[in-house]
Amino acid sequence: MTDGRTSRRLLLGVLVGLLVGTPALATNGMYLAGYGAEAAGRGGANIAIADRALGLQANPAGIAQLQGNHLSVDLQFLMPELGYSGPYGTIDGEDNVFSMPSISYVHGGADSKWAWGIGLVSQGGMGATFEGYNTPAMTVDDTYSQVRFATLVPTVAYSISEDVSIGLSANLGYSDVAFDFWPDTPNGMEMTDPAKAFNYSFRAGLMARVHPMVQLGLVYQTETKGDYKDGTLVINYGPAGKYAFDADVSGFTWPEQFGAGMQIRPTEKLMLAFDVKTYLWSRSLQTITVEPGSPQGAAPPAPAPPFIPFEFDWSDQIVAIVGAEYRLNHAITLRAGYNRGNNPVPDETVTPLFPAIVEKHATVGVGWNLQSWTINGAIEKGFQTTQTNTGAPSPINPFAGSTVSHSQWTVSLGFTKVFSSKKSKGGQ
Repeated sequence: MTDGRTSRRLLLGVLVGLLVGTPALATNGMYLAGYGAEAAGRGGANIAIADRALGLQANPAGIAQLQGNHLSVDLQFLMPELGYSGPYGTIDGEDNVFSMPSISYVHGGADSKWAWGIGLVSQGGMGATFEGYNTPAMTVDDTYSQVRFATLVPTVAYSISEDVSIGLSANLGYSDVAFDFWPDTPNGMEMTDPAKAFNYSFRAGLMARVHPMVQLGLVYQTETKGDYKDGTLVINYGPAGKYAFDADVSGFTWPEQFGAGMQIRPTEKLMLAFDVKTYLWSRSLQTITVEPGSPQGAAPPAPAPPFIPFEFDWSDQIVAIVGAEYRLNHAITLRAGYNRGNNPVPDETVTPLFPAIVEKHATVGVGWNLQSWTINGAIEKGFQTTQTNTGAPSPINPFAGSTVSHSQWTVSLGFTKVFSSKKSKGGQ
């Protein structure tokens, strides 16, 4: 029992360390448009490409195409631009720069059909801070939200033949959830200590070269489960003051996913990539419930509500990606891409707490090959999406009639070291 708890605490410490400072707004729902600078430069297209070590995040089968030992370190900086207008005023969201680090390692051998890898990956999340609402209680107050998610990704892949490989990853994650909703206003609340969960899911992938110039990829990921426990919820009882409660969060699940991709190489220097992904948010993100438990410290003047619902009712999301790479010379590779995903947030439930509504992204990137080292960079623009809450006003929909806007810049940097620089079987 002690060894198990020690292992869990070690995993927790590593994943929390990865998450420090990263309550970010992702741009395909709660996920990044692309993971790592190489994929980000192509708009996120990566399902049919053996893309160095961090490719295990997209399609675990791809690492079977890598020979030698590959170490990748990636850092992505997200810079959201948020706006609110409605019954409580007109407010610009707080300007923040969020960092999303990842590190991955893959071992592949020329004489073995097996390859293995492991990654620590900032999976995604969302967060927004608005200060200066003119509330119905005649106070000036704020809202804040934070969802963070990082995973440890052990991966194994097998080459069935020179042209076909399969792979499997486990996603062993930590995530947490916190929010403020008008905490200095009577009946307002804030989760001062996040509710935390260990999450788990599995990803399976297939990669197949069907023509010397064409490679296909398929990927499936199970729903990511976890129970969010051990939060602290503080409720404002007006003149009686604020009281803290133990709190859990239920109904928060990361979605089941499907994806398919195609890589085409019309010339030795040019690569085109096409991906389609589906996130089944309708099965995973409907009603999020905060459940106050026992008071912490003094008993409040009245019991806390048995549960506090947040209606999401997100719909399924289909993301289509077109990407390209052009190898200018041995040292320089140029990249560009376009990523389009339908907005999963319905008009009836959109709020400034969770404005993950961006739909269109354009990207450019460059890679610089220094023999065994590769340096990659990418810039992504998430174009502004504006959405108005058309639901009926109610205690669980206080933002009826409000409009939220969201756009975003993302800068990605990546460094890859190849310890055995044999050419990969995938032609990368």
